[in-house]
Amino acid sequence: MRQSQRFNQTKQFPSFGRKPSGGSAADGGVLLAATELFVARSRHDIEEQEIFSELARNLISATSTEDRRRIASLLAPHAETPDDLLQHLARHSDHLTAYPALRYSARLSVDLLQKTAFSGPDTLRQAIANRASLPESIVTSLCENAGSSVIRILLDRNDVLLTQRQKSVLNNRREIVADLSAEMAHQDALNPEALMGQFLQLPAKLKSKAIAAAEMTSLVSQAQAPRKSRDTRTDAARLQLCDALVQEALTQNRPRFADLLSQGLGLPLATCDQLMQADQADGLAVALKALGTSKLQLATVLIRLYGEAASLETIRLLLRLHQTISSGASEVLVSQWVLSDQPEFTSAARHAPLYEAGKKHQSVGEKGLPFQENSLEQKSSGN
Repeated sequence: MRQSQRFNQTKQFPSFGRKPSGGSAADGGVLLAATELFVARSRHDIEEQEIFSELARNLISATSTEDRRRIASLLAPHAETPDDLLQHLARHSDHLTAYPALRYSARLSVDLLQKTAFSGPDTLRQAIANRASLPESIVTSLCENAGSSVIRILLDRNDVLLTQRQKSVLNNRREIVADLSAEMAHQDALNPEALMGQFLQLPAKLKSKAIAAAEMTSLVSQAQAPRKSRDTRTDAARLQLCDALVQEALTQNRPRFADLLSQGLGLPLATCDQLMQADQADGLAVALKALGTSKLQLATVLIRLYGEAASLETIRLLLRLHQTISSGASEVLVSQWVLSDQPEFTSAARHAPLYEAGKKHQSVGEKGLPFQENSLEQKSSGN
């Protein structure tokens, strides 16, 4: 059985935390040279381990930052590195010294990994997220505390399957859902509410899934509490609002159109500005359906707002979406947009106005439209 020299961090590393003065190594590069010789062999006898352990014990704190980082990168994947030395490196205050041990060493304690996953920073959390093997407790801690860059690593790993608890944790972190909605949806990590709330950030296939979730939610809601007939005054106000939106579209007064849309739906103005972009035309179709616009009114709005950027086929697909989605589902979607766009949960970048007068609009179809692929396939098979 292999024997390893144990390091006592309080007694055997008495100068832990002290940095050598000046830019050069106080040990003259001795420890780096010894480390290079040590890792050149895969196996060591007890005497060789004791000699290296003694050397490391006496020189590690006197080694320059540059040499120490190199030493850490060499020792982290080496099977014969003393366990306590790995723990020492992984706890180091210099992130580039700690990173290799956290990333590559297979023998770090779970407690150390948990502490780092909890306290961060994300630079070191990324090292943990990229480890060859991750216990479930560590994944949970990362889901609870890590930023988007770390969560993206977990979602991209084929060997990490998020539990329902971990998915629930991520869905409760609005900033993560906002940044990684598409990635989470691909991994079935978004619950229906988050999926619907992030409709405007999803690709076409996932938008179709969000619409299906909204239809189901609407049906369940109607079954539990049948919808009451609207007040006549409410209907009249909506009709006036729809007419006003059409008039603003005819004059291409985009800022005023967005303002009316915001008032009618209760959405932040920045979200309505986003709906004015050509690549969000399907979102605008859903929003106008929630307001009760007719197919003719929608056609007028689409042609006036997107006529230069959208093809006739795209306009037809948008009209089909407006006709296919139920009023209840469109209202459910918009209500989720309102919830997901609460200022305290939304980054400033997402709330920056997206419309700039006189700026040429992006062409429709870059993200695709819900049901677009199916519609085009049906059209092709019919020819």
